[in-house]
Amino acid sequence: MVLEQNHFPGATNRWLAPRVDAVCLPSEEARDRLGGLGIVTGNPVRAEFFEIGEPEAGRTLSVLVCGGSRGARSINRAMTDALEQLGRLPEPPRIVHQTGVDDEAAVRAAYAAYPSDRWEVHAFVEDMPARLAAADLVLCRSGATTLAELTAAGRAAMLVPYPFAADDHQWHNAEALRRAGAAEVVRDAELTGRRIAEFVAGSDADRERLRAMGRAARALGRPEATEAICDIAEGLLASDVEGGGDVS
Repeated sequence: MVLEQNHFPGATNRWLAPRVDAVCLPSEEARDRLGGLGIVTGNPVRAEFFEIGEPEAGRTLSVLVCGGSRGARSINRAMTDALEQLGRLPEPPRIVHQTGVDDEAAVRAAYAAYPSDRWEVHAFVEDMPARLAAADLVLCRSGATTLAELTAAGRAAMLVPYPFAADDHQWHNAEALRRAGAAEVVRDAELTGRRIAEFVAGSDADRERLRAMGRAARALGRPEATEAICDIAEGLLASDVEGGGDVS
């Protein structure tokens, strides 16, 4: 049994798919790319993400910026370039920015001119369910687990796929959300502060569209993924035991 988390299956799993008993997949798109092999289960994430409700109506727009545990330099730079334009909005959004260790000091310094009660900068974010619950929209990469958490939480996003991912799989991941109306997708090389500021300002001005994107994201969430994957694994084990196979 193998678990493929991306919408564009990797080379190893493309080779393994016809040679194993079961392939668990995130979407029908992934299944199509394996020639119809596999079972669409979704990707497993912690139950806390599915307990997050819709963003609170009427609050100051809150933006979560995260580039993964090591941060994403292109996102960090573009976001800090957006601050001047965002700071001129009638009500500047609240921003929580996770930078990675290497860029924390530089990003923190860039926020010095932004309203002091409207930002937090952290090298690493410990409690992602709480951070997503507090956010109205998210600016991030499009790794498989990140998107599974976004869809579980029902949060709109601007996705910036990592440009060096194998087979450009983060682009394919992001496009699945864009086609569903859950996200805007920007190539890493095309990401600018102005593009971010315009998206954030537009989202603030049209909260109904933002809520619709969040609902579209939530519709892609699969709360049954963990149970489904475990059921398949246990079924294979039980079958092997009954057949006298070696399950070590």
